[in-house]
Amino acid sequence: MNRKQNILNKNSFEQAGKDLLRKVHEAEPDKLPEALTSWQEIEARLDQPHTSFRLRARYIWSVAASIAVLISVGLYFGMDTKDDTSMSLALLENHTSALSGDEIVLIESEDKMQLKDESSIRYDVDGKSNVEEHVVKKETAEDKKEKKEEINQIIVPKGRRADITFSDGTRMHVNAGTRVFYPAVFKKEKREIIVEGEVFLDVTKDPSRPFIVKTNGFDVKVLGTQFNVCAYKEDAFASVVLVDGRVEVDSGKNNKLELSPNQMFEINDKGTKVKEVDVFEYICWKDNMMMLSERKVGETLDRLSRYYGRTIWYNEEIGNIPISGKLDLRENMEDVINIVCQSLFLQYKTDANNNVIISK
Repeated sequence: MNRKQNILNKNSFEQAGKDLLRKVHEAEPDKLPEALTSWQEIEARLDQPHTSFRLRARYIWSVAASIAVLISVGLYFGMDTKDDTSMSLALLENHTSALSGDEIVLIESEDKMQLKDESSIRYDVDGKSNVEEHVVKKETAEDKKEKKEEINQIIVPKGRRADITFSDGTRMHVNAGTRVFYPAVFKKEKREIIVEGEVFLDVTKDPSRPFIVKTNGFDVKVLGTQFNVCAYKEDAFASVVLVDGRVEVDSGKNNKLELSPNQMFEINDKGTKVKEVDVFEYICWKDNMMMLSERKVGETLDRLSRYYGRTIWYNEEIGNIPISGKLDLRENMEDVINIVCQSLFLQYKTDANNNVIISK
């Protein structure tokens, strides 16, 4: 076999292996590092000049078989055949359309319920809730699929807020523009939820069952504590701020660390860091306040846009201006924007679509 054909075969097998790795990642992301290590070993052997095509083929089929096993294991455990199966972040790919784009929606047993703003939902130890007290509109699924474990989803759009008391007594405040997946009743081994957006949690202590918050960028593990998680997919960074107790943050690649009170873990595309902060600045949103300490105006306006559910336009020059102070979010949006503009000698106006435009 000539050199050209060897190269073609090598490239072909390499591409096939990479395709398999991608499939492993889709089926069970936690198994990807193990499969990737095996594949890198095979690539190293393929690059040896005296490796015959027959040996290359044997190596390729060996790693392919290993990947196939990993896929099988991932799919097996993904079918919830054991009680300790984790909730999958793949739930975040479920782009369920809300009944209305600007109203809170709760999905239970495939029923969609539109809820009042600032609804306070409580679950008892059996998973029964008071949700009917807050329902404005309901769509009942005609054909419900049987599920071994019921996973609920609450969608809180921009301009809305809600809070939930879980079956174990843990209370969660849900900020605007947030989705949370959670079971009606937690498992015996652990308590687990998935968050996209921002929540504040006051976790009931239970040494036998850790409480785990999963996001796209990291997991937070606690036994009983108060902390804030901010993980909006559109933001450049995500964070965990610890108010009381201790938490363990796992951002993958064996990168685990513990936070102490008044510390913030932050992650972005450049890496992670931990710093001391005034925690009130990061949790006061649940009390309808916004504290600012040398924050950029752009970040502040983006947060106000999310909180009130209205678009705010500004240019880069305005966005980079630093701002400090306190804003009362119980006031209407125009009053709050007026305070910001007066303090920075800016102007604002509202266009025909009710968008706010900031200018000098």
